[in-house]
Amino acid sequence: MALIELRNYAHRPTGRGKGLETFSFTLAPGDAYSLHADRIDDAHLFLRALATLEPPEAGSYRFNGEELNFTKRRRLLAVRRKIGYLGVDAALIGNRTLRSNLLLGRYYHENRLDLSLGEDVLALCRLFGIEDKLDLRPAQVAPEDARAAVIVREMTKGAEVFLIEQAFVALPRQAAELYIGMIREKVDAGVPCVYYAGLTQYDRLFKKRDIYIRDGVLSVV
Repeated sequence: MALIELRNYAHRPTGRGKGLETFSFTLAPGDAYSLHADRIDDAHLFLRALATLEPPEAGSYRFNGEELNFTKRRRLLAVRRKIGYLGVDAALIGNRTLRSNLLLGRYYHENRLDLSLGEDVLALCRLFGIEDKLDLRPAQVAPEDARAAVIVREMTKGAEVFLIEQAFVALPRQAAELYIGMIREKVDAGVPCVYYAGLTQYDRLFKKRDIYIRDGVLSVV
């Protein structure tokens, strides 16, 4: 069964893109796609569409067989918790510490504020070198540390699918290699993944199939 199914989907252009003409697409366990686009903004738009961050101009979005209503914010939040989104615009909430950002999803879903980070999360923070910065706000740390916190947040929330956009290039080499290894483990375990690496050396790192967007037309090979 498809985890994500977009039916007769279409999007208006954003930025310098052409938008997305009507298409259908499914993402199921075991799928791993490399995304290619003639315009970066269209690649970004497609990933945001999969992440439920861009309501469509037309079409329907089904997650685990259930059609989403983009006016029902609470249901969308529940779905987004199951999607690991590592687009270039994935960010932390600036007025909260890194620690609070990492706990935010649990605050909401467990309806408690007396929570502490689990050992698995702390272990990743240690590996990414941000354990001693958890009580600082994003503006108080280097951009690569804020990016590492985003990765830890998304990788530890129990996501059922991962959407990745040029996420490696913003990290030091050691952290990038660690992150790549984590994604590879997810793909090898059958967690579906779509990633866009542009023209970097990571272009075909996890690929099983290809998605192409040319002049706003999406095709799968």
